[in-house]
Amino acid sequence: MTYTHHNLKNRKYASAPSRIKSKEETIKIFILQPLFEAYQIVRSEDVISNTTHEDTITRRIIDHIKRDSSISIYTDKTIDISFTPGESSENGGLTRPDIKFFISDIIKIFIEAKRIYKGSTPGTYCGKEGLGRFLSGYYSSQEGHAGMIAYIQEGRLSDIQKEIIKKVNGCNCTELKEDLGIDNSFLSLHKRNSNSNIKIYHLLFDFVQH
Repeated sequence: MTYTHHNLKNRKYASAPSRIKSKEETIKIFILQPLFEAYQIVRSEDVISNTTHEDTITRRIIDHIKRDSSISIYTDKTIDISFTPGESSENGGLTRPDIKFFISDIIKIFIEAKRIYKGSTPGTYCGKEGLGRFLSGYYSSQEGHAGMIAYIQEGRLSDIQKEIIKKVNGCNCTELKEDLGIDNSFLSLHKRNSNSNIKIYHLLFDFVQH
């Protein structure tokens, strides 16, 4: 389904998070799906080019989640969504994840976004400043779930998706699931440096102008 401003205004809101039975279902309904909804709106606005900065894309996506998504009625109280701009992510030498979701008393999840264009490849997505931050425990050391988003601004989606999956498989990946019920998404399970496991939910957002 392609989400537009019209059908989002006539959407059915998600049930309250407290009624959801599992963390996996909570992540899909209250994090992955709203991110995808917001991406579809931003894509339809046709304002993202191959030079648009990561912070600009992320800010637009978060704004639409809060105003126009299936969880917008919860973002004032039950669900807190925060965004850390890349240019201000340095705090005493510490880097912070781009997006944070806090669903009260249920789950906390951090998400890192990476652009895919000429100067930033699938290797960067999986490198020490991307997926590597979760595998090392630099991010989400106390959580068993995290997320990665690829903002594809140059290249062919199908080729990039294959390359990302190939590289993710080579990063201490013990399991990979490609069908999450959301377009261009997959789930990978990794053994971290600390020997604990972490699930990474991957979303690929195609902004290439055709």
